Amino acid sequence: MKFRNIILAALTVLTLCGCFSKDKLLPSVTGSSYEVLVVMNNAPWQSAAGDTVRKHLEADMPCLPQVEPMLSISRTPWNEFSDILKPVRNIVLADIDSSKYTQPKVKYLRDRWAHPQAVVQIQAPDNASFAEAYSQAAQHITNYFIDCELERQHDFYRKHFTNAEAHKTLLRKFDIDIHIPNDMAASTDTTDFFWITDTKGRVRRDIMIYTLPYTSADDLTLQGLINKRDSICRLYIHGRDDSSYIATEWKHIPPIMRQITVDSAYCAEVRGLWRMENGDAMGGPFVMNARITPDGRKILVAEGFCFGPGQKKRNPLRQLEAVIRGMKFFNKDNTAAKQETEQ
Repeated sequence: MKFRNIILAALTVLTLCGCFSKDKLLPSVTGSSYEVLVVMNNAPWQSAAGDTVRKHLEADMPCLPQVEPMLSISRTPWNEFSDILKPVRNIVLADIDSSKYTQPKVKYLRDRWAHPQAVVQIQAPDNASFAEAYSQAAQHITNYFIDCELERQHDFYRKHFTNAEAHKTLLRKFDIDIHIPNDMAASTDTTDFFWITDTKGRVRRDIMIYTLPYTSADDLTLQGLINKRDSICRLYIHGRDDSSYIATEWKHIPPIMRQITVDSAYCAEVRGLWRMENGDAMGGPFVMNARITPDGRKILVAEGFCFGPGQKKRNPLRQLEAVIRGMKFFNKDNTAAKQETEQ
């Protein structure tokens, strides 16, 4: 009888152990947001291999009012890559060894030593082939790290830092699940427009959300979206008096657009600078996501923009980007989830 109880107890322990996901057993990531640790020895770091990594990871982030890199870099040689450094959030492993490899290969890894961790391993026989392989995959590598950072930020807001009132309002108003940070509280709410901002910190952050009619793909062009943006801002977002309003800057750094996939659907991503028209000397960067609603009748635009004279704006803008990128539409397949959220 005792033997049977021991077996049952052992089976219970094994079953319980199987219920824990891998991330529960890993330490949390360390390091600063948008920083990448490059594990590369001194000689390749001073060669074309290191030059290539620096060139692409530290490329200028587009459409900022001052120069800031896409990602920040720290570097350590392999013999100093200890257990203390292995939990860093973003890592590039430069595995250059002619005795192990005959041709280069790029691998993308998640949660190698910590959670939620992003690791890129480039295997190559020599510095030249490493540089060539990295150059070919450079855009994908940079986007991989940035997308992972956006996911981390969005998950943080979703779990710990959501403005519950704004969440309910936007769910009811636009049928969207979006997690606005709870330090953004001052809002304007009209029929088809919502604007929320914070008034704390060195960099002010704003989010605006609105809908537009959708008739054809021409409605999702850069010029079309910016024209609508300017008309919405002129109507709702003013300076110290009603004659001043936010407008898009075209002269110095014109806006740019790229097509991305968000939540398995098409999204037009627009980046640019804004300025205050007919008012104070104010301006800053913005990022916009424009997506077609599930019924195919409207375009939903979610935009984040910043203002902070003399302050770095990469990370504050990325925080807003995480919010709008993480937005999901509710539809008939998740009505129950919507009702539960509204309660």
